[in-house]
Amino acid sequence: MNEEKRPKFPDKYHLSRKESVYLLKKNIVELVYNAGKFEGLNTTLLQTEEIIKYNRANNVAVDDVLTVVNLKRGFEMLLNDVQEPLLETSKRINRIVVAENALFPCEIRTGGVEISTIQGRYVPPMLTEAEVKDQYDDLMYQNISETEKALRLFLFISKNQIFWDGNKRTALLSANKLMFSNGAGILSIPESFFVKFNGLLSLYYNTNQVTAEAELLSFMYRNCIFGISYTTQVP
Repeated sequence: MNEEKRPKFPDKYHLSRKESVYLLKKNIVELVYNAGKFEGLNTTLLQTEEIIKYNRANNVAVDDVLTVVNLKRGFEMLLNDVQEPLLETSKRINRIVVAENALFPCEIRTGGVEISTIQGRYVPPMLTEAEVKDQYDDLMYQNISETEKALRLFLFISKNQIFWDGNKRTALLSANKLMFSNGAGILSIPESFFVKFNGLLSLYYNTNQVTAEAELLSFMYRNCIFGISYTTQVP
């Protein structure tokens, strides 16, 4: 996309590390619940809370319990201030979120896959690890906000399906690593927007139109970024 015409997405929040930690911990149940929708999580919000806070799982399938536990571990990993290339962080995230379910956790995909979408079958390109690293590095050096970098990272991982499994969960958590580290808030797809989001994502998968990308970015920027806002009290 032409740099001058690219939509601008400035950071909505400028949080301290203490505020970012508070925000993540305070909303961990909703974050896991929303992220679980990418995996078809069948738990209710209350059941998700019971698993996370009380280690209870009444009438919940084992696979759903594992999804909740692994996503919780993924979000908690963001609290660790580890200095490493972002691609390595994405690999560690992938290892966590697909634990027990993937043949090749944390490995860049080397075989063909196809994805079912609303528009039909989507076959993502197959990138080498060097190509993936170049894309990560290029994104990090762009003169755009940390929020826009996070959104574009989410789109890159999701559309290219760079891992064997768990790509959207890995994309979401990788994007949140960027957001969290830079005090830019949290990225989460609320349940009330999930159907609309899926439709836009499917359109983005199946078209090369710049407008499809721009519409999806704008939608996520408007509806899926959360933080802490302060209001001035008038005495």
